[in-house]
Order: sequence, then C-alpha cells, then structure tokens
Amino acid sequence: MVEKEIISIIQKYLKRLGQSGIQARKAVVFGSFAGSKPVDEWSDIDVLIISPKFDAPFTRDDINTLWRVASDLDSRIEPIAVGEVQWLDDRQNPIIESARRQGMAVTV
Repeated sequence: MVEKEIISIIQKYLKRLGQSGIQARKAVVFGSFAGSKPVDEWSDIDVLIISPKFDAPFTRDDINTLWRVASDLDSRIEPIAVGEVQWLDDRQNPIIESARRQGMAVTV
C-alpha cells in the first residue's frame, strides 16, 4: 500500500504537470513505494505518468518537463511516460506489466 504522503506528492506532481502542459489523468506508483521492496532513504518513487500526450509522437522537451517538474517537487520521483492507449493495450512492456500487477493508481 502506498503511503498517504507519497500519494499527496504524486497528486501535486500531476497538478504541476498540468500547469506545465502535460495533462495526465492518472499516475501509477510501483516499485518499492508500492510495497514490492523495503523502502530506505535511497529509494526512488517509481511512477508511470499516463497521458494521451504520450500516445502521439512526443518530444524530448516533453520528457524534460516530466523530469524538471519532478526535480522541482521531490527529487525521488522517477517518471516514466506512458500513453493512455499504451497503458490499456501494451502486453509486452515489463515495466507496464509490473505496474499493473503491483502498482497503485493515483489521480488528481
């Protein structure tokens, strides 16, 4: 189970992404903060950012925005861009599959 503090951080992150031009309806926290491993002081917050923006061709600037907003809010955030269609249909990507099995969805 994802801690309330982490949920709050990701909700703020999603809001700030929206203000920066990336509309994401949901994020999925997975990895150590979703309970798959013990959390320690060096743990990062693995999070899929699910947005229709990432179904279409997107730019390096879009990825830079994910990382810039993350570093401004909480340097532990490790964002991964995922399109909405990709989230629904991709059965080959091991990161997406792991997030589906172990992750927790967070919405604004």
